[in-house]
Amino acid sequence: MVILLGGFTRLTNAGLSCPDWPNCYGYLTAPHTPAQIQTATAYYPLTPVNTQKAWTEMTHRYFAGTEGILILILTFSILLTKKFRGKKPVLPSLLLIILLCIQVSLGMLTVTEKLKPIIVLSHLLTGISILSVLWWIFLSLRFPVDPFIKKANAHLTPWFLIGLIVVFIQITLGGWVSTHSAGLACIDLPYCNGQLIPQLSLNMNSDLITIHMLHRFGAFFTAVYIGILALSLLRNTYFKPFSVLMLTLLCLQLALGILNILWLRPIWIALIHQGVAILLLLTMITVLTKVISDNRHGFYLV
Repeated sequence: MVILLGGFTRLTNAGLSCPDWPNCYGYLTAPHTPAQIQTATAYYPLTPVNTQKAWTEMTHRYFAGTEGILILILTFSILLTKKFRGKKPVLPSLLLIILLCIQVSLGMLTVTEKLKPIIVLSHLLTGISILSVLWWIFLSLRFPVDPFIKKANAHLTPWFLIGLIVVFIQITLGGWVSTHSAGLACIDLPYCNGQLIPQLSLNMNSDLITIHMLHRFGAFFTAVYIGILALSLLRNTYFKPFSVLMLTLLCLQLALGILNILWLRPIWIALIHQGVAILLLLTMITVLTKVISDNRHGFYLV
């Protein structure tokens, strides 16, 4: 929810609708009364008050703050509970605290540094990393090893690890497109403004077409790699649902990416596109966790 709210804030250009942090024009909420708006305008004359966008930004901050408190409660509950000491959830719990501190700092810097792309991208990726670690903790607590799982080849583990990395890199490229507003740098498919392979620039930080095309190339590679991995699981009864889910999310994600361009990036399509990417990442974490766990206990996939 917080990640998607951040995406909505970014897509509606509301990221700087509150020029200060953690307050908004010095208030705990977005200024909305005539007196508050007048005071806010006096203190920040270069940043006109847009109440609707300010509420979008503050809603994101409220949810992020609530999430941070809940994460701290969760992590300290795990760290202080005797039955978890020396067990799997402890390490990811410590990692969560570190990531949370980084995320709070990046949240502040996105405002103070005026939405500098590298900071906004880092903020997004740290948020996704927090979600991934939370999912990792959930998997380690919720699903013990099933001794009846059919055996599988241990050599598949590194391939699924690479698949997880590939999906994360592709999400990074998508975030790079978003933070540079390069989603509409190419407005046709499979071409880019009439060219099959446009001229790309080595200065990738400023060339929007290069940023956009790298995301396209990454999407093609990701689709092929993850598609092959998913098909390799179809023969196994236990992992077949994961395989079908991976293929479904992959096809849906490709369709959303195409619609993003053909329909000139409507906000709701862009948000679903981001959400499906995160679901695919969590699915990869789930499959990888199961593969590693099963191999450690002498179980295999095929």
